Amino acid sequence: MRQKTILFLLIVLSLGFGKLNFAQEKSFSISSYSHYVMDSLTSDVFAGRGYIDNGMNRTADFIANEFQKMGLKKVGNSYFQEFTMPINVIENAELTLNGKKLNYGIDFIVHPGSKSQTHQTKEIYTFSPTDFEVALSSETALIEFIERDMRLQNNKHLVFPPHTFEVDSLRIYYKNWPFFYRPDENENRSIFFFTEEKLTSFLSQEPKEISKFYIQSNHYNKNLNLDNYLIESRFYPNFKTKNVIAQIEGENKDSLIVLTAHFDHLGKVGTTIFYGASDNASGTAFLLELAKYYSQNTPKYTTIFIAFAAEEAGLVGSEYFAEHPLIELSRIKFLLNFDIMGAGEEGIQIVNSSIFTKEFELLKQINASKNYTPQIKKRGEACNSDHCPFYQKGVPSFFIYTLGGPGYYHDPLDDFSTLNFHGFTSLQALVIDFLEVL
Repeated sequence: MRQKTILFLLIVLSLGFGKLNFAQEKSFSISSYSHYVMDSLTSDVFAGRGYIDNGMNRTADFIANEFQKMGLKKVGNSYFQEFTMPINVIENAELTLNGKKLNYGIDFIVHPGSKSQTHQTKEIYTFSPTDFEVALSSETALIEFIERDMRLQNNKHLVFPPHTFEVDSLRIYYKNWPFFYRPDENENRSIFFFTEEKLTSFLSQEPKEISKFYIQSNHYNKNLNLDNYLIESRFYPNFKTKNVIAQIEGENKDSLIVLTAHFDHLGKVGTTIFYGASDNASGTAFLLELAKYYSQNTPKYTTIFIAFAAEEAGLVGSEYFAEHPLIELSRIKFLLNFDIMGAGEEGIQIVNSSIFTKEFELLKQINASKNYTPQIKKRGEACNSDHCPFYQKGVPSFFIYTLGGPGYYHDPLDDFSTLNFHGFTSLQALVIDFLEVL
C-alpha cells in the first residue's frame, strides 16, 4: 500500500495537480479518477474480482455506483443484468516438495477443474516422456506403451517430468495425457506435472475427476518427495452474478454505440490474490473514464456502457447479454471492446480490423494526423474477448488491446505496480475522435 501511495503522489506531481488534457503529449500518467478506479479494483478488498469473498459481485456494485455518481441512466429499471452459471472454484491449494513449501501462482498452480484432495502417501510413478515420444512413431509401439503405462501407474501418484519436444503436437499430447486416465483410478491420488512453460492460471466451469498440479520445472528432482499437498475446491452449479449496464443519450438517438470491458478476474486461491491489473482493471478504468467524459460531453450517438462479468470463465457474461439483449442489437452502429489497456508503448492491436476495413482505415487516419499511439496493428477475427458474441450476431465490432508491458498475465504479478500506463490517456482521445467521425 505504501508503494501505491508513493506512485499516486508521483502521478499527481506529473499532472501538475490537475487533470491531464487529452491533447497534451502522450505520457505515462493517468487521471486521478483512473488511478482511483484501478487502485480500488486491484486492492485486497475486491479479492481478485472472482468467486471468493464475493469479489466479482462487489466489483459490479462498485461500477454501478460509479455510473450512478456520473448521472448515467439505467437501461430498463436497473444497472444490472443478473444471470447464473456453473463454476468450479479452487478455494485453497498447498504443495511441499523435498522440504520446500511452494508459492501458489509463482511456483505452482492446480488445474481449475481439480477435485478436493488431501495428502495421500503412495508410491510415485514417473511417466517417461522419451519413451512416450518414441512410442508415437508407430501404432504397435504406442499400443505397447499404453498397456505398460496403464499397468505401472495403477494406484500411484503420477509425476510428469519437464521435457522439451521439438514438435508442438507432441508437447500438446504430453500435456493432456493425464486426462486419459480413468476417473476411478484417480480417487486417492494426484497428478504432478512439471513444466518449463510460464504458469498461467485459468478457470473451469465444470469439475474434473482429477487433481492436477502444474509445477515449475526448477522444482523437479529425480528423487522427488511429495511431503504434503492439498486442494480444496467447490463446485457451484448456479453461481449468481451480474453484468453492469448504463447509457447516455446522444445527439443521434436512432443508432447506438456500445463500449464494453470485462471487470472480473481469477479471484484468489488461499492467500494468493490474482489482482488482474492489466487484465482487466485497466480496461474497466478505460471504460469508466470514457463514461465520465461523455457524462460531461454529449456523445454523437446514444452510447451504451457494458461491464461484463465472468469473461475469464469463457465469455459467459457477454454471451448471456448477446442471447438476452437489453438493447436492440440491430441498432448498434459499432461496438468497441477494451481488454488489457495497461501498456501501449508498442501501440495497439485491433481484432476484426481486417473485417471492418473502412473503420480501421479511419482509425489509422486519425492516428496519422495526431500521433496518439506508435502503431495500430491489424488482426483478423478471433473469439478471444467479449466482442465475439456480438460479432457472431452480426454486430460490427473491434476488440482493442495494448501492446508491450512486462508480460504478466493470469498470475499474481499482474498488479497495479506493474502497469506502465503508456498511452492510456492518448488512447482515450483516439477513441473519442474515432466515435466523433464514425
